[in-house]
Amino acid sequence: MHKKFIESHDTRFGEGIAVFAGNIAYALATRAIIESGFPEQKVTKLLLLFSKGYAEVNESQILDLLFEYKDVDVNEWRIMASKRAASLFRITMLAGAMLGGAPEKDLLILGEAAENMGYSFDIQDDIIDTFAREDQYGRPPCGDISMGKKPLHIICALNSADQRESEALKKLLRKKSLTRNDIELVRTVIRENGGLEAAKNTSRKHAEQARALLDQTSLRNDIKAFFKSLTAYIEESLDWYK
Repeated sequence: MHKKFIESHDTRFGEGIAVFAGNIAYALATRAIIESGFPEQKVTKLLLLFSKGYAEVNESQILDLLFEYKDVDVNEWRIMASKRAASLFRITMLAGAMLGGAPEKDLLILGEAAENMGYSFDIQDDIIDTFAREDQYGRPPCGDISMGKKPLHIICALNSADQRESEALKKLLRKKSLTRNDIELVRTVIRENGGLEAAKNTSRKHAEQARALLDQTSLRNDIKAFFKSLTAYIEESLDWYK
C-alpha cells in the first residue's frame, strides 16, 4: 500500500489512504501474531522477522526514490530489490514455515528460495509496467518511466553500449505525459539496447534457482508443486511482453 501511494501514477487509492492503510495492516498483523496462541519463543522470532522486513521495505522505497535522481548500476538495483519483493517473499514464506515447525535446515533454504521468487516476480512486474497495454494492466503503460524510476530493464538499457539510444531514453525519464510515440520509443530502445532480454534472463535464472532450492527442502511434494507452479507462471509470463 505504501508503494502505491509513492507511485502517484496509480490512482486506485486516494492520496494519504495508502500510507495509513499500510500502517494499520502492519499493526493488525503484529496484533494477530501476539494473540495467536503460539509459544512465546515463536511469537518473538516472528515479530523480529516482521520488524526487519517492515524496515527493509521502507528502505527499498527510499532507495527507489533516490534512484530517480542518479545514474544506477545493476549492483545498486540489486541492493534495493533485495529489500522489496525479495524481502516480502522471504518473510511470508518463513513465517508460515516457522509456525509450522519446519526444521532449521529448511528455514535457511526456504528463505533463499523465497528471495529468488521475489526477484523473479519483481523484475516481471516492472516489465509489465513498461510493455503491457492499459486494458491488460489497468493503468497507462510506462508509469515508472514518467516518474523517473529505474527498474532492471531500464538500467540495463541505459548502461548499454549504444549511448545515442541511451540518451534518448534518458530524455523521456520523468516526462509526465508520455505520448504514444514516446511509449513506443521507450519500448524500442529497451528492446534494441538489450535491456528487456537481460532483465528477462535474470528473472528466469532466479525462478530456476528457486525451484532448485525447493527440491532441497523436506516440504511435501504437493507444496513444492504449488510454489514451483508459481515460479513457472512468472517465468512463462515473461514471454507475453516482447
